[in-house]
Amino acid sequence: MIVAAGQLARLAAFRRTGLPGAACLGLAALLTLGGCGNGAPGDPAADGARSQAQAPADSAPPVVAMAAAVEPAPRPDGPLPAGAGCITAECHATYETARYIHGAVSAGDCGMCHEPDRGDHTYPLKREGNETCTFCHTITGHRVHQHAAMEAGCIACHRPHVSDAKYLLTAPTVRDVCLQCHLSDDRPFLHGPYAAGECSACHEPHESNFQHLLRGGEGPAHCYMCHAETEAAFADAHYVHEPAADNCTICHDPHASAHEYALRDSIEGTCYSCHEDLERLVAAATAPHAAVFTADRCANCHDSHVADRPGLLREREDVLCLQCHDREVPAADGQMIPSMESILGQRAFLHGPVRAGECSPCHNVHGADHSRLLREDFTADFYAPFDLGHYALCFTCHVSELVLAERTTTLTGFRDGDVNLHYVHVNRARKGRTCRTCHEIHGSNLPRHLATSVPFEESGWAMPIQFQQTETGGSCSPGCHEPQTYSRAAKLDPSPVAPGGAP
Repeated sequence: MIVAAGQLARLAAFRRTGLPGAACLGLAALLTLGGCGNGAPGDPAADGARSQAQAPADSAPPVVAMAAAVEPAPRPDGPLPAGAGCITAECHATYETARYIHGAVSAGDCGMCHEPDRGDHTYPLKREGNETCTFCHTITGHRVHQHAAMEAGCIACHRPHVSDAKYLLTAPTVRDVCLQCHLSDDRPFLHGPYAAGECSACHEPHESNFQHLLRGGEGPAHCYMCHAETEAAFADAHYVHEPAADNCTICHDPHASAHEYALRDSIEGTCYSCHEDLERLVAAATAPHAAVFTADRCANCHDSHVADRPGLLREREDVLCLQCHDREVPAADGQMIPSMESILGQRAFLHGPVRAGECSPCHNVHGADHSRLLREDFTADFYAPFDLGHYALCFTCHVSELVLAERTTTLTGFRDGDVNLHYVHVNRARKGRTCRTCHEIHGSNLPRHLATSVPFEESGWAMPIQFQQTETGGSCSPGCHEPQTYSRAAKLDPSPVAPGGAP
């Protein structure tokens, strides 16, 4: 047998111990970590204590050099001869060459854990069970929550002498050790530490003051150990999603998920778990909004954690809507919705909600029972018999007397003296003019959102209105009648106003 230089001194140390051959035992329990540190794996103090036990991969200790492979010797059935050692080419050679070596083994101090040979090549432990380990390693009994695996003994997870895995683990990785008790989760979307097999990045292996043996604390505090940018966002945001601020795991699975972003359900399903009213609305809507069902669904418009706008909106409503409506978009009924970009970006006079950057006062962005996602009824026809219900949407902001009062000096500027010309045009038993006959609903380049031309009835003809504003009223000359003028300064007419009296 040829022994490499430097190895002789260590072998001699083993031979001088009072427990010759102690390392030959198949032990029931021994120290679980390299060295005699008092900290848990990963603690600086413990790592320092283990430094003598770990043989770095790039600086492995000298190994016993043999001219040929040597068969392991049979286990002795009696005491070893005086001066015999434990580590030879035939016995326990790995105790000198393993990547990770328990500190006591590396130091040749078998008597730290074992009694002397009782006569049949058996070296009893000095202490029972985990006490063999906790004599040096104070790793349990000081925090609220204990790892149940501790009841099975330290050697359920750690090897007592040597290992090819860090911390003298019984399996190649921390994850492999955990899977001896915990079921593997092979769903496709994995939390980063779980995917890397680093269970101990989140969990203390022995004990913790927090449930589930978490390292970082209760609730989001634990997640903020890694997600510092999310913590900063919560601190600075104007609007906060309360479930996210309370507990990340309400929405996210900390290990694995069948859904993107490690969500417990689909994006919309996760939201519906709290927002049941929206789930019912979306399910019942006869006019669905495609944005609710495509791409990131709810997250197309809402931030799931924090935002600077009400409703956790990612941007102003008009900015969000123009992410899709900056071009023609097919509606659910097959019709094409025109591009809103030219209307919202190039018109001098915008409808009040549009001017404020809001689309939702008129449109229900999650789904509606009225065409064009409108919140209330608004007829799309050019002519319609008068029915107040046709203008329910408009009258959520405007007063209905605008089309009910025959005369007024205050309700509208569209009057001839005190004759209410809105009443004259709209309040007709047949062929009443609807709002869209004269107005561009989103905005126009004329005051009062007046249109320059409108599609006549169902035809393709863009009928010109030719409105001209004056100081006290105005005039129009549409293709359907002779030029007409009106003035708010006109002499008040005591005669009744007949619906349909004006063209």
